[in-house]
Amino acid sequence: MEHWVAWFHETNQGAEVKAVAQAAESLGYTGVALSDHVALPKVQKARHPLLGIPYDPEIPITEPITTAATMAAVTERLRFMTYAYVMGMRDPFTVAKQAGALADLTENRFQLGITPGWSSDEIALLGHNPKTRGGRFVESIEVMQGLWENNLFSYAGEHYQFSDVGLSPRPGTSPPIYVGGNSSLAIKRAAKHAGWIAMNHSIEELTPFLLQLQELSQGQADSYVIAAEEATPEYLEKLRVLGVRGVIFMPWPMMQAVPVSAAEKVHALEALARQLEVH
Repeated sequence: MEHWVAWFHETNQGAEVKAVAQAAESLGYTGVALSDHVALPKVQKARHPLLGIPYDPEIPITEPITTAATMAAVTERLRFMTYAYVMGMRDPFTVAKQAGALADLTENRFQLGITPGWSSDEIALLGHNPKTRGGRFVESIEVMQGLWENNLFSYAGEHYQFSDVGLSPRPGTSPPIYVGGNSSLAIKRAAKHAGWIAMNHSIEELTPFLLQLQELSQGQADSYVIAAEEATPEYLEKLRVLGVRGVIFMPWPMMQAVPVSAAEKVHALEALARQLEVH
């Protein structure tokens, strides 16, 4: 099973970003999963689907594309995954360009995890209609894959229509697409692509989703989950039996007023690695 490190509520301190990435690689972790938000208003109607709260705009949230590129520049094997990039507030052309470039720049160590997005306030703030995010999400995947796989690509959808558009340079290998979301519809979408990226659900909550994913994909789709319990052998074995490919761990406290220092983060990585016996 793959062991990933969460890089969710962090600052942009370059020395820290590089040090943690190098430590994660040297300790044997598979990769780093990076969260995504751009700009959140103070007053919000939307609520996080699991936490049931709005996100405080003063809580730091990393910019995943540039951060992954920085981490990749100082590592050789460490992999990276957006967890998850919010397509509901972006156009597919820009994301295709960024993700394709990052795949090439990291020598195919990047995988694109995407979601329609839960924060309707943020989606609207960035100039997109929250009510159409589901339809745009599906079309965006088709547009990105078409641009990656063809010198010129045409598309006729409800939300995107264009003829003979090229994205150059195209990635040598298209980054795999993982779909996030907490519904049967999300699982259906994920089954058509590389797989599903889940939140920190309990085993009981995960089980029907993972069974549905395996059935719809005929066992071809992978799954990643955020650890919802302590990383005991018993817990990890339950995830393995359910077919989970990778677990994203939060080795240090998140969303707190006083940031965890780089030294403390490396120490937490070392302690978790000993517990997991990664190498």
